[in-house]
Amino acid sequence: MIPAPMTGALLEALLRANLALAAAILAVMLLRRPVRARFGPLAAYTLWLAPPICALVSLVPVPAPTAIMAPAIEFVATAGKAVAPVAAKAPALPTMLLVIWELGVLAAFSLFAVRQLRFVRAVGHLTPLNGQPAVLRGEHVEAGPLVLGWLRPRIVVPADFADRFEGEARTLVLEHEDVHLRRGDARINGLAVALQCLCWFNPLVHLAARTLRIDQEIACDAAVIDRHPHARRLYAETLLGSVLGGAHAPLGCHWPATGPHPLKERLIMLNTASVTPLRRKAGLALVALVASAAAGAVWAANPAPVAEPAVVTRPDWIEKPDANDLARYYPADAAAAKAPGRALITCRVALDGRLENCAVVRQSDGPYAFGDAALELSQFFRMQPKTIDGQPVAGGQVTIPIFFSVPR
Repeated sequence: MIPAPMTGALLEALLRANLALAAAILAVMLLRRPVRARFGPLAAYTLWLAPPICALVSLVPVPAPTAIMAPAIEFVATAGKAVAPVAAKAPALPTMLLVIWELGVLAAFSLFAVRQLRFVRAVGHLTPLNGQPAVLRGEHVEAGPLVLGWLRPRIVVPADFADRFEGEARTLVLEHEDVHLRRGDARINGLAVALQCLCWFNPLVHLAARTLRIDQEIACDAAVIDRHPHARRLYAETLLGSVLGGAHAPLGCHWPATGPHPLKERLIMLNTASVTPLRRKAGLALVALVASAAAGAVWAANPAPVAEPAVVTRPDWIEKPDANDLARYYPADAAAAKAPGRALITCRVALDGRLENCAVVRQSDGPYAFGDAALELSQFFRMQPKTIDGQPVAGGQVTIPIFFSVPR
C-alpha cells in the first residue's frame, strides 16, 4: 500500500501535469491554423510537441519560486493549510482518488487494446505486395492504406489496392505512408494514446489527440505535394475516392478519411500554395522558441521542493496542558469505562512556538478516540523560540507522547 504522503504527492504531480497539458493544448489549438497558413503544415504539426514537454517540465521542481509566481504560490500554500484539517478527517480520500485514477487508466488501456486487436483481426492475414515486399496486403478491401503498429510499424494496403490505385495515384499513396514511417508518426500516435490513458479524465487530451492526427495527415499531404506539385488534382481525387471505413486503429496512421481525419481541412490545404523552404525553417524555429518559452513558464510556476523539517529532540516547553485540560478532553466513553490510553502525535512548530498541522502517529488499540483527544490538547503546548541546544524551532517537527490516566 502506498503511504499517504506519497499518495498526495502523486495526485499533486498528476494535477500539475494536467494543468500544464491543458494550458499548452489550448495555446496550440489557437495557434495551429495561423501557423499553418504562415509557415506551412509541418510547423503546425510540430507545435504539438509543446504539450507533452510542458507536462514533463511541470514535474521538475525549481530551487525557489520566482518573484512573478510568488503570489500564486503563496495563495496555493494558504489554500493547502485551509484544506489540511479536512484531509486529516478524511485520510482515505487521497487513496480513493488514486485508486479511481488507476482503474480509469486500466479501463482506457483495455479499450484501446480491444480496438487495436479488433482492427488487426479485421485486416486478416498479411502478405507481401507483388513487386514491393516492404508493403503488406490485407485480406479485406477496407484494410488501409495505412501504417499499422507502434514498435514495428508497417505499410498495410487493402486487398484491392492494385485495382483501386493505379499509376501515379498508387505512387502518391505509398509515398504518403512512407513519409509517416520516416517521420515516426506511428510512434508519436502511440505516445498520444499513452497520454490518453494516463489522462483519461481530461477531455482536452482526447481533443488534442484527434486534432494532432489531423495536423499529422495535413503535414504528410504537404510533404508529398512538395515532391509532386503537378499532382494536386490527382491527389485530391485519390483522397475523395478512398474507402471511408468506420474502423480505426489507435496505433496507426490512416490514409482514408476515417473517424479522426476529416477531408475538408486536407482538401483546403491542397488548394493553397506551398511555403518557401526559408519560411518553413523560420516556422520551425518559431515553434521551437514558443515551446521553449512555454516550458520555461511552466517550470517557473512549479513549487520549490519542500525541505525536510528539522526534528526538535529536546523541546523547552513554556506551556503544557494540565490535569484539567486532560480531564476536559478525555474521551467520554473511555472515562465511563475507566480505560486509560496513550497517543503519539507529530506537529509542526510555528514561529511563536505553538504547534500546528498536527497528526496522529499512533494511539492505543480499542474503540476510544485518544488520538482525537491528543490533537485537541496540542493547542495548549508552546515552546521557547529556541531549544535547549540553541537551535531555532520555527518550522521544526516535534513528536509528543501523551498518556491519559482516568480522571478522578
